[in-house]
Amino acid sequence: MMTISARASARLKGDAGMTLTEVTIVVAIIGLLVMVAVPNFQDWNQKYKLKDAIGLVHGYMNLARMNAINQNTPVTVTVTQTSPTARVTVTFRNPGGADVVPPLTLDTGLSLTNATGVAVGSGVSSPQDVRFNSMGLRTNTGNANNLCITNTGAYTGAACTGASTQAFNFMNPRGLNYRIVVASTGKASWCYTAACAQ
Repeated sequence: MMTISARASARLKGDAGMTLTEVTIVVAIIGLLVMVAVPNFQDWNQKYKLKDAIGLVHGYMNLARMNAINQNTPVTVTVTQTSPTARVTVTFRNPGGADVVPPLTLDTGLSLTNATGVAVGSGVSSPQDVRFNSMGLRTNTGNANNLCITNTGAYTGAACTGASTQAFNFMNPRGLNYRIVVASTGKASWCYTAACAQ
């Protein structure tokens, strides 16, 4: 008859652990999972950064418009990107040059583009701006860099006038292009496409 310690000792000798083959298979499975997960995570992260930036600019643009109405003074929103590799900055200023909303600097890799993905320095000019008057309506700033769109969302190729709809297109490094649209009424909206009208 075996004692308790003898039985435990015999059981431990029978459990020798994992073989090299088993360890190799586990490492290979983990490696495959990582190879699949990392690109998906990077795509999701780039899409999230673009969506976050568009939502933030849109929200701040609405705050600037409300400030123009409440303070009874025009507010100009200026979107600037000095080169294709530079970060996009957005300012919200009154006629005296004071910031009415804190300026924004968007994440690295986000670009100011047109609807077809043409970036600053390759056919799209910077800065682009929009001005809200004291009634919250969009007024013409006379900036030939501003992108005007038709009722279907197509880029017109002409500078914006007071009655047209203006668009700001932003693209991430993966080529995903989102748009903020500002109607002549001053109402701003954004969408998950580079060709929406509102």
